[in-house]
Amino acid sequence: MAQTSSAKETRVQSVPEIVTGTNDALPSAKPTYVVDADKILSSHPKDLWAYRELYLLLVKRDFVAVYKQTVLGPLWFFVQPFLASLVFIVVFSQIARLPTTDLPPLVYYMSGIIVWTYFSNSLSQVASTFLSSGTIFRKIYFPRLIVPFSQISMNFLNFIGQLLVLFGVIACYKLSGHRIELSLKILALPLVLADMALLALGLGCIIAAATVKYRDLNIVVGYTLNLWMYGSLVIYPRSAVPAHLQPLLALNPMASFVESFRSCLFDTEHTTVQPAVIATLMTIVIAIIGIWCFAKAEGTFTDSI
Repeated sequence: MAQTSSAKETRVQSVPEIVTGTNDALPSAKPTYVVDADKILSSHPKDLWAYRELYLLLVKRDFVAVYKQTVLGPLWFFVQPFLASLVFIVVFSQIARLPTTDLPPLVYYMSGIIVWTYFSNSLSQVASTFLSSGTIFRKIYFPRLIVPFSQISMNFLNFIGQLLVLFGVIACYKLSGHRIELSLKILALPLVLADMALLALGLGCIIAAATVKYRDLNIVVGYTLNLWMYGSLVIYPRSAVPAHLQPLLALNPMASFVESFRSCLFDTEHTTVQPAVIATLMTIVIAIIGIWCFAKAEGTFTDSI
């Protein structure tokens, strides 16, 4: 089988095997796939659409793999935010006495935890794409961006389940006499979630490209995400941040996204347009850089991993 390695070729090529001087049956030729490392998009949208069935299969595989052979199964994504919220109530509400706006502490912390979990799990899984899926990448060709997309989609399914749990908690509070009104701005919630997914994709692709050469980055990601949460308005509102630290929040797009998420649900944290616009612009730039880095690493990762 002849092979080609030109860096400028962008199409998938199939090089037929040449048979001369024999009538023996030979195995069919295997195609040679060439990935252009110079293109911003390594996978054309048409290619991604053509492999949509594989995308759905990967989403199902990842979802089943998380809860396979566990006692509670998918109930874990209901239990986790509830238990974490109880811990936060004791530590941050009862001991640290941090404000939770007009919302009950359980509702406030659960709303922050579920949306942060959606972002952090998506980012950490996308960041380990080449390490976790390297074996599959070596065996068969398909648009590599399908894997990050499937990981984010799987975490979105988990988020939907946890959001339903939050609505159930809100219903219990209403039955007990507490007034918690959902805002009409909830219609804008998909835009906030899309921004978070895009940020996780961009940062995750940057880290995934870097882990091709620097494996220890995969360890740093989990530690950094734990620290990042404390600066992202997950456990306290913007009003609790001192004035001299407010400019630092503008450098953290997740702070605006978490605040916007609660604002869309309850309208208790009134976000201004400027932080949200800045966060969205930062996210778009990070996503473009991330996809470009992913495309560069896509063609060379097999030499390092």
